[in-house]
Amino acid sequence: MNEATTQSIGSQASASATSEMSPDRIPMVLTGQALLSLRDSGHSLPTALAEPIDNSLETRASKVAIHLEKGIVNGRGVVSQIAISDDGDGMDPETLHHYLQIGYSSRYMRTDTIGKYGVGAKLAALNFAKRIDVFSRQSAKDPWLHVSFDLDDALSKESEQGHSVGIDAPRADDVPVELQQYLPAEKGTLVVWGRIDKLEDGRVFGSFDELVVDVQKELSRIYREFISGGIKFEVNGTMLKAHDPLLLLEDTWADSVLSKETKKAGGVKKSHFPATLIADEQVKVRDTSARVRITLYPEEVTRERGKGGDKLAQKLRVPENQGAISFMRKGREIAYTNVPRILPRGVQDPDRFIGIEVAFDPKLDDYFGVRNVKRGVEPHGELRDKIRELLKRFIDTARRMLDDRWGEVDKTTKRENGEFSPVMERVKDADSKMPKGPRHEVDPEKEKEALEDLARDTGHDTADDKKAYLEKIRGLPFVLEPVDFPGKQFIDVLHLSDTVVIRLNTRHRFYRELWQPLDEIAKRSPGAISGEDAARAARRAVEGLALMVVAFGKAESMDADPSKYQDLTMYWGQFVGTLMGKVKDV
Repeated sequence: MNEATTQSIGSQASASATSEMSPDRIPMVLTGQALLSLRDSGHSLPTALAEPIDNSLETRASKVAIHLEKGIVNGRGVVSQIAISDDGDGMDPETLHHYLQIGYSSRYMRTDTIGKYGVGAKLAALNFAKRIDVFSRQSAKDPWLHVSFDLDDALSKESEQGHSVGIDAPRADDVPVELQQYLPAEKGTLVVWGRIDKLEDGRVFGSFDELVVDVQKELSRIYREFISGGIKFEVNGTMLKAHDPLLLLEDTWADSVLSKETKKAGGVKKSHFPATLIADEQVKVRDTSARVRITLYPEEVTRERGKGGDKLAQKLRVPENQGAISFMRKGREIAYTNVPRILPRGVQDPDRFIGIEVAFDPKLDDYFGVRNVKRGVEPHGELRDKIRELLKRFIDTARRMLDDRWGEVDKTTKRENGEFSPVMERVKDADSKMPKGPRHEVDPEKEKEALEDLARDTGHDTADDKKAYLEKIRGLPFVLEPVDFPGKQFIDVLHLSDTVVIRLNTRHRFYRELWQPLDEIAKRSPGAISGEDAARAARRAVEGLALMVVAFGKAESMDADPSKYQDLTMYWGQFVGTLMGKVKDV
């Protein structure tokens, strides 16, 4: 809204009566100054916008539209104005008159509605804006009624003229031309935040476009149940899809992303990718209860270990879900956050694939610490204890299921590509910058036979499996595979023309007592490993490594001329150091 429009709308304000006060009596509250202080209510823009949206839903709106206006001030991008419109029932003159009155609510302290305190929408607006204009009507035949509040004007009148801060009665006003595009077609309400002074590039957001995306993302999660139920939400022209952190609702943001990914990969066409429901429990408190649901994300999301932060995971908003609990009050999310010391053994990386939702009735507001701005909750007292005990049971179950799923994926991947294929790929990159030994001349038929034997030894029995495996290892300078073969030999090294094939004997004591236990621990998430098991494996690993070095020295001493192994020992130490520096965290 430009300055001329602001002046036009603001001209309706009339001076309020001067407060009657005796010399020895002062006002308990300097209203204007108090409102200035209350501007710092700690809202993010999405949580602030949720407050007037709640009012829209209470008036039976079928569509809510939000528009953030971009402006430039002193060369920096800013949000100059925000319009929130709905096609609800609108407000009668009395309700509209009280709309901007802090403390007034037609639903004051009720437990069957979203709002009850009468402060949310007002403080949310003042958190970012100094001026609020509201237009509303209850039918297409009625004129648009208008009320407004200007904080700067109120402060001036209170401090300079001694007028108390008030709100003039609604009046029929022509809606400024630049705002008419946001009006609902027939009935409803338009709320406009103007003189915004807290939303500029680099202050609370990186850029205007990033802020719009953040608002879209947050509101799609906060109001997922309403969007899923058919109510339309629009932000800067984009219709929102519900984002369900449980991944249970249909036709969601995740479904749209996964459908595109599946189509791109040539997979089976699907429209819904539901999570596995681990728990759906009622936690009873007083004469009501809270509902706790826990899910494990589908295989299309969890995929394989180590992909919780890649591009697909980012698109699906997986990283932000790590340890987060979604608190739902009357079908509206009022918090999506980590709660300290409530998950068993703390928050762990795999928890980003576990959805947790706690839904409750406003009757339990005291138990959840719900505040007047419906933001920032945490269960208290006996309710917290009960929820914590329930999470202890089912989060461990979800973590084990995820570990087992990843274990199966690991087996399949290793069977198809080779046990150590990711490491060997990294070794290939490192080896390209390391010294090369002499090229070995090997009969092509014998080399082909040796590689086919390796494919067979690693479980690739069918012609197609064998062909796929040999294609995977083609071009690798080193191939390392655990293989079951008789004898006391631990490693068998075969030098081919371009590849060194190293087979580990899975029957050997070193493999069984050290290598295999460490491999099993490495595949588990931290929460699935006991401290004693980890310590025992670490102690045995140190023993085994020490004994391996001793055994190497012992083997050298069996030769009449041990000095001829000096070059081998030197190269081995050099290459171990180089490879460990270049290959890690695979």
